[in-house]
Amino acid sequence: MAGKTKTDATEALKQVTYLASALKAPRITEAAARLADHARDAGWTHEEYLAAILDREVAARNASGAQLRIRAAGFAARKTIEEFDWDAQPAVRQQVASLASGGFLTEARNVVLLGPPGTGKTHCETCSGAYGPSRRRDASVGAGDRD
Repeated sequence: MAGKTKTDATEALKQVTYLASALKAPRITEAAARLADHARDAGWTHEEYLAAILDREVAARNASGAQLRIRAAGFAARKTIEEFDWDAQPAVRQQVASLASGGFLTEARNVVLLGPPGTGKTHCETCSGAYGPSRRRDASVGAGDRD
C-alpha cells in the first residue's frame, strides 16, 4: 500500500458504500470491506477486485430476480421435475423430458397439456413455467406476445 494510508482506504470504502447505496446495489455494500481486505492480502489488481464485487451483486440479483418472476407468475406451489411421480405416469417420460429441456422456450413455441385429471398436467406446467424465470425470461410474457 505504498503512498496510501489507512485513512485513505477507509475514505475510499466509505465512497464505495455511498455509491453502492446510490446505485441500489446492497450486496456491494455488504461485501466491499471483506473483499477489499481479501484483495489486499491476495494481491489482486483493481480490476480483479472490481470484477469480484460486481460478480457478487449480479449473482444475487439474478437469483432474487428469478424468484420474483416465479412469484409474479402466480404458481400455486413450487414444483420440480425431480418430484414428478414417474410410477403413476411411466408412459409420458419422453414427453416430460422434452418439456423439461426447455427447448420450447428458446424456440418460442406454445405447449398444450391434455389429459384426464390426476395425470400430472399441472405439475408439468408449473415446472416448465419455472424454467422461464430462471433463464431470465419474464414469466408474464407468452409466446403469443412475440412477432
